[in-house]
Amino acid sequence: MERLFTLFCKRQEQMNMMNSFNKTMDYIESELDGTIDEKEIERLSRYSFALFSRLFSILTGYTLSEYIRLRQLSHAAADLRNTDKKVIDVALLYGYESPDSFAAAFKKFHYASPSEVKHGKEFQSFSPLRLSLTLTGGQTMKVKIEKKKAFTVAGVGGTASAPEDFPALWNKLFSKAPHEVLAKLGNGQSFGICTEVSDCKSFTYTAAYDVLPDAEHRERAEELGLSFLEVPEAEYAVVTLNGPVPDCIHAGWKYVMETFFPEHGYRHAGSPDFEVYAEGDMYSPSYNMELWVPIVKE
Repeated sequence: MERLFTLFCKRQEQMNMMNSFNKTMDYIESELDGTIDEKEIERLSRYSFALFSRLFSILTGYTLSEYIRLRQLSHAAADLRNTDKKVIDVALLYGYESPDSFAAAFKKFHYASPSEVKHGKEFQSFSPLRLSLTLTGGQTMKVKIEKKKAFTVAGVGGTASAPEDFPALWNKLFSKAPHEVLAKLGNGQSFGICTEVSDCKSFTYTAAYDVLPDAEHRERAEELGLSFLEVPEAEYAVVTLNGPVPDCIHAGWKYVMETFFPEHGYRHAGSPDFEVYAEGDMYSPSYNMELWVPIVKE
């Protein structure tokens, strides 16, 4: 009976996560020809707009803005084909400032101009995304729940819209000092850190190393022109990752979002999360590192 109750609770947690996501997607779908309210996305998803956007990208492989654009272009093609709306009216309806910018985006996606589609040429369709409960087996990762004490890091940060932006920040960090120098600031641990900006609409990615708390090590970091981040004590889901970067990081996030969170009733706490790198060849199939995801119970 206890096992059945546990399974029931896990199923409910999966349903809650799925429902929150799908209600958010339904809202976005209803506003494709209007103005999407970020506050409403926060209310429905129960995440800040920035965090929902980031987790959406992890789950789907699309940025939220890209997904909205593709859905709008799908709707635009259907409107042109099935109604008597003019091209300029459809362009304005879906947020394009001019027929030319609309036509360029439209043709890039549909491989046909708006007028060609209006007069019968075939067009692409991009379906709305929804979460559904599926039975998946065999996929597992080593995850432990661990409370980490407060610590300090120093590095180089910048606003990043996609993981493809991260290597540039690491290059900028290593232009200030090589690994051997940075490792001596603390215990030699390097981190990739995602931190939500105060406007709740964007993230900063920081390439950093840990720094010992004494004045001498902090002064060395300051001399290198590094920025400090004070990380408070927090509880994390610590995920062991195996394989080349960035594939192992993407796989870890997918597992946390699709399996670990709904099964164990946790959600992202909204505080910084960490890619925790180890020595070795980052592109080797045998490379090992960790992902620290801050958690809070649903």
